[in-house]
Amino acid sequence: MVPKVSVIVPVYNCENYISACIESILNQTYARIEIIIVNDGSIDNSEQFIMEYKEKDNRIIYLFQENSGPSEARNKGILTSTGDYLVFIDSDDTVDKEYIELLLNETIRLDADLICCGYKDYSKYGIKYHTDFNTSENVPFYTFIEMVCNGTGGVLWGKIFRKEIIIKNNIKMDKNIFMSEDLVFVLQYVSHCKVFSAIQEYLYNYNRLNQGSISSNISKSYINNNIMVCEYLEEIFRSVKLNEHISEKIIVKRIQDFVLNIVEQQSNNVKKIGIKKVLQNVKEILSIPYIMKYKSQFRSTSIYYKPFIFFIRNRLYKTCIIYLYYLNLLKNIRSKLLYRKQVSL
Repeated sequence: MVPKVSVIVPVYNCENYISACIESILNQTYARIEIIIVNDGSIDNSEQFIMEYKEKDNRIIYLFQENSGPSEARNKGILTSTGDYLVFIDSDDTVDKEYIELLLNETIRLDADLICCGYKDYSKYGIKYHTDFNTSENVPFYTFIEMVCNGTGGVLWGKIFRKEIIIKNNIKMDKNIFMSEDLVFVLQYVSHCKVFSAIQEYLYNYNRLNQGSISSNISKSYINNNIMVCEYLEEIFRSVKLNEHISEKIIVKRIQDFVLNIVEQQSNNVKKIGIKKVLQNVKEILSIPYIMKYKSQFRSTSIYYKPFIFFIRNRLYKTCIIYLYYLNLLKNIRSKLLYRKQVSL
């Protein structure tokens, strides 16, 4: 029997991109698919575009929910799906025409539970080819876990999942997590996998052109969300008996990257709210017990961020803020120069 693949697409106010997304799915070389589009309470013209495609192709299943977030939309899509396998695509992204076929072929060949692929990163600086899964068959479990936790390895797209594992183990997206909820889902899924691998083709088209700048106002919910994710990860690592050294290395890196991101964003606020307020914000964040627990283990091989680590570990917070403020100025200048160079080519 030919396997059926369910494609789940959550949509929220994506009228400028949804047509390209749907067309890329309809044009797949693998035809036995259903496309479950979950409208998460969009208030733009997304629904109108979706319904036009639905009238032309009966493989499209349209669902609507009051705005509840992408996690609830994906959960709704999973429960509605009738396929043997699931793939997730974001509504502002597209996929190459062989995306499903190549992922599914490798899944069948290896009788795998999870197969991943690379992606093309589209931004104002051009196109970059990337994969977090430089792997072959029979990769050790702990190595695969590390790859999932690295970079964009934990996103839902660029992967094909076996639905049976999700249903049997009652794996759901947690609506209480609004960032990295996909990482938690993927790790929970991987904890029940026996065979996983990756193909090296770059089949997913990740659209960064639709991303606004991250807010420089770090809320308590944002901080608590990141800590909650780390606590989830620790729980998953314990459940699969992951080596403590590897587990701690992953958590330390996540906390370190999180702290760096916060302090960088706060340093950009120096002119707006003054260095005293920025310093107060940074001190409050770095005094959170969970962050303090790992702060002494921060490390970096980057010549740019080694000073940052030194300042943080030695509580030279004001010096750290000033350093990152000027480092960001230099990075912005460099990015503009690279962009102008690419445009002129």
